[in-house]
Amino acid sequence: MFSVSSDYYQIKKTKDKGRGVFVKKEIKAKTIIGEYTGEKIEIEKYDLEKDREGLYLMFLDDRYAIYPDLTKVDIHLVNHSCEPNCWIVNHQGRIYFFALRDIKIGEELTISYLLPPKDKTCNPCPHGCKCES
Repeated sequence: MFSVSSDYYQIKKTKDKGRGVFVKKEIKAKTIIGEYTGEKIEIEKYDLEKDREGLYLMFLDDRYAIYPDLTKVDIHLVNHSCEPNCWIVNHQGRIYFFALRDIKIGEELTISYLLPPKDKTCNPCPHGCKCES
């Protein structure tokens, strides 16, 4: 769920990453962008195979993750970058995205998914990095 109003962002198609979230009005450093919301699920009971084309789990801890409602336009559309302009904080079992620095108009909002480089084994993660940074 976005904390900033829709005046600050728009969802657009990206070249290689599906949809992304882009800034329409400058967002200042330390601004809370939003909260990653959805269904709380037990990781060990989740079938990762069904998400081979697009994993949207946000891990809360070693036991639980959040799976978003993919029918909604929401913060789960923020893409990965190895040089992100946003970061994730887990506060009392809630996941928040905030701006690491001032983010200019036209920039894509990005976070680090904290995955190893694509030349490393990331089992069961099927995703390669497409951030081009």
